[in-house]
Amino acid sequence: MAHKRIYSLIIAVLFLFTLALTACQDSNDTSVDPNANVSGTDVYKDANGRYVGATSGKTYEGETITFLTASALDSYESEIVFNTYEDGCDKTYPESLNEDLKNRQNLVEEKLGITIEEIKIPTSGGPGKKVLETVRRNAISGVNEFDIVVPCLYDGASLAMEDLLLDLRSLNGLQLEAPWWNQAFNTDMTQGGQLYFMIGELGITNKTHTSALYFNLELWEKMNLTEDFGGTPYDLVRQGKWTVDVAFEAARKVGNDDNQDGKIDYKDTYGWGGNRDDMWSIFFASGEKIAKPGADGYPYISMYNQRSSKLMDKLQEFVKDTEHYIAADDYFSVTAWPDKLIEEGFTSGRVLFHNAGMGSIITIGGAMEDHFGIVPVPKADANQEGYYSLVNPWSATCFAVPSSVDAAKIPMIVDFLNVIGAESMNTVSVSYQEILDYMKTRDDDSKDMLNNYILPSRACDVGLIFKWGDSTESPYGLGSVLHDMATAPLGTFSSAFEAKKSVAESQLNEDMQFFKSKQNGSK
Repeated sequence: MAHKRIYSLIIAVLFLFTLALTACQDSNDTSVDPNANVSGTDVYKDANGRYVGATSGKTYEGETITFLTASALDSYESEIVFNTYEDGCDKTYPESLNEDLKNRQNLVEEKLGITIEEIKIPTSGGPGKKVLETVRRNAISGVNEFDIVVPCLYDGASLAMEDLLLDLRSLNGLQLEAPWWNQAFNTDMTQGGQLYFMIGELGITNKTHTSALYFNLELWEKMNLTEDFGGTPYDLVRQGKWTVDVAFEAARKVGNDDNQDGKIDYKDTYGWGGNRDDMWSIFFASGEKIAKPGADGYPYISMYNQRSSKLMDKLQEFVKDTEHYIAADDYFSVTAWPDKLIEEGFTSGRVLFHNAGMGSIITIGGAMEDHFGIVPVPKADANQEGYYSLVNPWSATCFAVPSSVDAAKIPMIVDFLNVIGAESMNTVSVSYQEILDYMKTRDDDSKDMLNNYILPSRACDVGLIFKWGDSTESPYGLGSVLHDMATAPLGTFSSAFEAKKSVAESQLNEDMQFFKSKQNGSK
């Protein structure tokens, strides 16, 4: 029987949440540091240094592996197969990346004797409905039109909770521990020893929709910030000193009413341009999460504690400084796409920092004359070990196997995922790193940031993906609370959390009953 969460539309009156309890729960945190190197990767390579996925040794002549993919765009490039662009989708991938999609496809098809196909579902605006309806209909019909589902992360959670996905950890022979799967993500998304969707090198959107901070190096030097802070942002990242205190202070040194209209807005010079998703990316970059894995193998709500409260005070104070922080959300009355206004401010050389996804490299690199660079979103303080880069659950995709798939095809699917994962490391992952060549500066420092700090640290928050605490007024649950802090009065983080805490914990516990029932062999 499909599991279904009963959504509460009532804001409960909650009891006070003590910091002592939070500290106790944090001591049980078993999440993986996304900056930790995956050990033993050489065991996945052949004598020539190429990654090789394990297989059963079988070939599957005449068989087809079909992906069901989705995007919030009406037309979108494939991250699975070679793009011919005959469907009219915009061309944003570098040619080398698209060619390596073809190379990967050919290598996998030849090795396993299969054909790879894709069914696209433009979702026209975001998660829900089309993907969910398609997978539900497929399960009911028994036709099994696809073997692998590629929804956004939100929809991955929804499909899992409706019992429409297979537990990936139950698939014999699937190399989930291999370096081509994101280990930090897999650990955080494992509940009761079960994992229903994953991200890794097979995908592109989990990279393009990873948060990063762009900065104008020429403006940084012009404002003498290297002297003020003892180096460039690159230097500070490598020294472990790239913190919110440094980034916010630097941003506050840049602000000018260029058009002399008595206010600083998106048309002027300012320190930081972003949107309300900055609340998510900076919170996550600090090492804080809405929910974390507990010692019992199930997550707990971890969002509010002394450290996160201190961070939120700084964050709220900064985003309310409208002379130095400009939010796209304030300009929907100007245009339906205000993020473009913010990006244009950055590419024109008027903005020091621009917080956006990795996919913006291409549009920024094509439009910007100034020397710009990329660094990870700053951490909370210098004592924090490493950096954390948030994968946006609204637009990034994950990979899952539908529970309706023919059981006889599972060994082939396992072989396929192992092989295409390895070949992704050999081909597409290399090409993706070369997208920085779209930057006019050919900045080797930014490549270092990408390869050694941003991409290796990408992961997500299980509490954000499952939206615990959601209701009509808070569709993203406790994630909405983080969003709302951008406009809420200073010092209200504790009360806002308390107003959603019991609802969130109730929904989390209800969802965990599903995983526990599966763990016990029932539905």
